[in-house]
Amino acid sequence: MNALDLSEQFFRETALPSLKQAFPLEWQRMGAGLVGNGSDCFGFDDEISRDHDWGVEFFVWLADSDYETYADEVRVWKRELWESCPGVPFRQVSDYGIHDTVTTPSRFYRMLTGFPQGPRSVLDWRRVPETNLAMAVNGRVFLDPLGEFSLTRRHLMEYYPEDLRRKKIAARCLSAAQTGQYNFLRCAQRGDVVAKEVALARFAQDAMQLVFLLNRRYMPYYKWSYRAMRDLPLLAAGVAPELERLWAEEVAEGELDPGTRLLREVSPRDRGRAVVVERICALIIGELRRQGLSGSTSTFLVEHGEAVQATITDPDLARIPTQYE
Repeated sequence: MNALDLSEQFFRETALPSLKQAFPLEWQRMGAGLVGNGSDCFGFDDEISRDHDWGVEFFVWLADSDYETYADEVRVWKRELWESCPGVPFRQVSDYGIHDTVTTPSRFYRMLTGFPQGPRSVLDWRRVPETNLAMAVNGRVFLDPLGEFSLTRRHLMEYYPEDLRRKKIAARCLSAAQTGQYNFLRCAQRGDVVAKEVALARFAQDAMQLVFLLNRRYMPYYKWSYRAMRDLPLLAAGVAPELERLWAEEVAEGELDPGTRLLREVSPRDRGRAVVVERICALIIGELRRQGLSGSTSTFLVEHGEAVQATITDPDLARIPTQYE
């Protein structure tokens, strides 16, 4: 069992009965769950994850009106519960982990998004790092009798406002074209081994972000972005193996785009990687067209980014240069 499953099992079998006994009336206004920072909140933890910030854990979310009165009492209850269960692998929190897990929904969401009920305006949405939004909707809610925590969670799960989603798609299309379809081979021709790998890595990041955007899902912290992308319903089955081929030892088969100009020869491996880049772009272009975001028939993602940009109806958002998204 991963830490999320262990945490829910411990909460339902041990913590909840104890909570009801300690707070016979107040518990009905408390929520609980494991959401936020850490591989365990995404369900990605394994034996390597257990060296820090791993183990049984849960938040207790108090009503705002109860926080000043009961927060310290709940912290004492939770500490004593931990001490009474010495065989349970509780989370050992590092300096970088979350130390106070007794809070309120509004404090929790303000911590992650800057807004107690989540962002509302397009400007507010643009201010929130996507990795924080991914943390705000991951994990699992074990208990929420008032529904306050889940109300904001559902709002965030509805995803970005559509114009902002399109702005981000346009930006990533232009960036992926620049890094993968253009600069990777230019750096390879110059023999700049560091710059070509940076370009390829940035293309992979752009391509994954496009897959998340087209699935209407938030992309998590870079370490888990590929792992999370593999589970998405749209594009992942095709894009994931192609991304792995970018760093495979064997040379990918296929021909470069007819419009590609090479002034200097590149290695067979880099030529094959450029072919893989084009295959990934073709998959993304196909989904852009399927969703009605672009009608362009071009193989160059810049054309599709410009097509998506042209569909944005919010005048203020449309005026913002895509490189700032």
